Amino acid sequence: MSDFDFNIDLNAIEEPDNDFSPIEEGTYELAAEEWEQKTSKNNNQYLKVKYRVLGPNYANRVLWENFTIGGANPTIAIRRLKEWIVAVGQEPGVLSADRMPGLMSQAFFAKVGIEESVGYDPQNKIVTFLRPKNTVRVTPQQTQPKVTPTQSVPTATGASISADWD
Repeated sequence: MSDFDFNIDLNAIEEPDNDFSPIEEGTYELAAEEWEQKTSKNNNQYLKVKYRVLGPNYANRVLWENFTIGGANPTIAIRRLKEWIVAVGQEPGVLSADRMPGLMSQAFFAKVGIEESVGYDPQNKIVTFLRPKNTVRVTPQQTQPKVTPTQSVPTATGASISADWD
């Protein structure tokens, strides 16, 4: 017998939610909470980012995304990184390891889908990072239509009328 005595009521402990099935497709508020630089088996550099659903539906569920930033064609991953940065309300600028901590815990909205791959269980994927509603998208200025000047012309009665000379 030990001198250390304890009495824990295990009946009051809730069962953990071990549901790893994908969440429903839809728009969710997320925030990144971890990232790391990794190298793939093919020697390509990538960023692994862990996102958490903020809620209210599916709060605390987790999604991951790998952004392959090295290798033959990093264009798609780099474009998606830019979309994520804009979604959190930051200017794109330059992305570096020093900037990554500033992207953590920044809430944003994204459309989440379900990806199915041969040999793997279905899993969630961020389909689109959504721009914040207060972000102003700059569009080219439209030219104003040319206004044709009018002239006042006196009539035989002495009253004047406006005439458009085009």
